[in-house]
Amino acid sequence: MLKVIKKTRIHEEVFSQIHELIKQGRLKARDQLPSERELAETFKVSRTSVREALRTLESQGLIVSKTGMGNFVVDLPVEALVGPLARLLIDEKKALADVFELRKLIEPHIAALAAERATATDVAKLKKIVAKQTEAVSRGETGVEADAELHLCISRATQNQALQKLVSGLMEMLSRSREESLQTDKRRASSIATHRRIIAAIEKHDRSKARSEMLRHIEQVEESVLLSSRLLKNESQKTKRVRGRLDDQVRRGHLTSSDGANGSIECAPNGGFAAEKWHSNKNQVR
Repeated sequence: MLKVIKKTRIHEEVFSQIHELIKQGRLKARDQLPSERELAETFKVSRTSVREALRTLESQGLIVSKTGMGNFVVDLPVEALVGPLARLLIDEKKALADVFELRKLIEPHIAALAAERATATDVAKLKKIVAKQTEAVSRGETGVEADAELHLCISRATQNQALQKLVSGLMEMLSRSREESLQTDKRRASSIATHRRIIAAIEKHDRSKARSEMLRHIEQVEESVLLSSRLLKNESQKTKRVRGRLDDQVRRGHLTSSDGANGSIECAPNGGFAAEKWHSNKNQVR
């Protein structure tokens, strides 16, 4: 059931609860959501928070807003289209490379199609989104939400419903990797710059340029995300080696269990124990 919101990022909690109802099938395809006022009263939050949550639901392809009628659950939720791929991504981190390969095959062509079909209104929306991303970054945020919104807006400019659902699913699956790719000022600035070049190509209806700029953008994101994954993996392996060597020291009697009760280890720069120091409340082993 719907619950009163207590957390700080209110719109995310509203989104999460409605999303869960859709996933559980309690809100079915073509069901109409309560009005903004009714949702605000139910959640005990402001209508602004509800409105932001509804925008996120729509950007992820879960609901559709019909002017003068309200918000409705879409006929084909994104999960039904990309669920198996999403589970693969969650279960096997190596699948990230496969997903990026998929993106490089699909999204450049989506950008080219958007360049062919985009209206002046579509271009204006894209410019507004990249401006929002720029403002978020200037506040010290990653701008990841605007990043996802821009990719979805490009897919909408194709006027192809299937492509919109596919891109929406990809954006949802890659939310964590997008966040990782925007962790430094340099990466965030690069993302904004490439987004602007993509928009410029779409505005000029330059299919070739839009395709090449989108491919370049995805390759840059892929490089930063996979690099981060490799660094984390290497750090994890290094930690395991250090722990293994410590266990070996304990087994050989060089360190007693009492030594380790309150101690900590300082390792040499190369991760070895050549310069190992064992600090204990009782004694020191050097």
